[in-house]
Amino acid sequence: MNLPMKKIIEDLSRSDAWPDPAHEIEVRQTHISVIFLGKKTVFKIKKPVDFGFLDFTTLEKRRHFCEEEVRLNRRLSPDAYLGVVPVTRGKTGLRFGGEGEPVEWAVHMKRLDEQRFLSTLLEKNEVSPSDMVRVAKRIAAFHAEAPTTPEITRIGGKEAILFNTKENFEQIEPHVGKTLDRETFQVIRDYTETFIRANDHQLTEREARGWIRDGHGDLHAQHICLDGKIRIFDCIEFNERFRFGDILNDAAFLVMDLDRLGYPDLSGAFQSAYLEMTQQKDQKALMNFFCCYRAVVRGKVEGFRSLDPDVPENQALEAARSAESFHKLALRYARTLSPPTLILGCGLMGSGKSSAARGLGRFLDLKVLSSDKVRKELAGISPHGPRRVPFGEDIYSPEFTDLTYRELLKRGENSLVKGESVFLDASFMDPARRAAAMELAGKTGARPILVHFQGDEGVLRKRLRQRAAGRSSISDGREEILDQQIRAFKEPKEIPEKSLFTVDTSRGAAETVRAIYARLLSTT
Repeated sequence: MNLPMKKIIEDLSRSDAWPDPAHEIEVRQTHISVIFLGKKTVFKIKKPVDFGFLDFTTLEKRRHFCEEEVRLNRRLSPDAYLGVVPVTRGKTGLRFGGEGEPVEWAVHMKRLDEQRFLSTLLEKNEVSPSDMVRVAKRIAAFHAEAPTTPEITRIGGKEAILFNTKENFEQIEPHVGKTLDRETFQVIRDYTETFIRANDHQLTEREARGWIRDGHGDLHAQHICLDGKIRIFDCIEFNERFRFGDILNDAAFLVMDLDRLGYPDLSGAFQSAYLEMTQQKDQKALMNFFCCYRAVVRGKVEGFRSLDPDVPENQALEAARSAESFHKLALRYARTLSPPTLILGCGLMGSGKSSAARGLGRFLDLKVLSSDKVRKELAGISPHGPRRVPFGEDIYSPEFTDLTYRELLKRGENSLVKGESVFLDASFMDPARRAAAMELAGKTGARPILVHFQGDEGVLRKRLRQRAAGRSSISDGREEILDQQIRAFKEPKEIPEKSLFTVDTSRGAAETVRAIYARLLSTT
């Protein structure tokens, strides 16, 4: 029978319960453990809990996972993990060590200098980009040496991502309305599920290339100590599924944590150095996906802690606030295209470009720039003021259209250089204008995707008639000039296949948006 956690905490908080009396003992709790901190040493007890993803419900299981914690953490902190000790009954209550039948087990650690923890140094503004390059070097070297086997790949590969993400959302959904709202939950889940489907081939390829390894599983700032050496501790020991995985998933934890703490420059320095050292500079989108995944996991864990009856009320409230911040960060990753993407909405009037741009706004943070709006701004007229002129004349003359596209690209560049993704809502009928946009993408380092909106002519005519009746659109496109635009339109055959996506918009707005969204999340 498991002892009450309250008694364990009360007894082991006494100095005479320690092998070397420690007169100042601090107790901290997580959702799965109780940590007793003395002046020089630390003892950690595992709680008798079962969350599905971990099971500490028996004494034998807790001993096993204490031994695993020591074995695994000695890989990155060999001198900090001293061993596993029994908890026995003494004359005045429970104690660490001693003789007699063990009633509990504890991990025995050297106490590290918390003033040198990365989390503490960040608070004191004592971390430089070069420090993060050193950390990246240590983690990259660890990952290079970490074992990979068919069994590790089976447990930590693509199927594990599918299982873990499904489990995450099942376990988080009861927290909707507490630590995150319904819209946030749905957007993060949509992003996660769509990304996995869109990149199925790449995830399989990464398995074949040996990127699934026995990693750390919990790489965040509180688990890194810069005290001359770089000690990284407290890895995941309780579930191989959470430790076996893609090395980018492991490294993403620290990227995510630095972003959450408000250090994007340090996050960027670590990420850039790590990707370069592991020869994966082209994997920013996958890193972004894993950052979102890690933020979700941390939000889930903090949510569990906020509801743990053994956690003091003030710590539970802090955990709830922390869970909320992690979910907000996950939403930010879910809505971000990485690297920044330049989307060219190319197609005839009525093909659904503007509707798709609005629909994508539910899923992604995009700067939408409309040629219709820019054109009328340049002409000094109201955006909704109709300009029913012959095709190719007045503000639709070749000269004014050139001016409009130059301004459109200029505004697009201003957003791209700030790291924003941009949707250029225009017809892009001419190869020269498409070429200028593709050149802009190369200049700014953005990923170019030209979305060719196609639709049955009958559907286009119907939409244009509905638009004319509604009088709410800023576009001056109308049915009577559609034939002329069809003759003038040049198919985007010159666009490289990797940058071209053709979508049939006759299927409706929702399906169109979903198809484009999946293409934008695809890394190939």
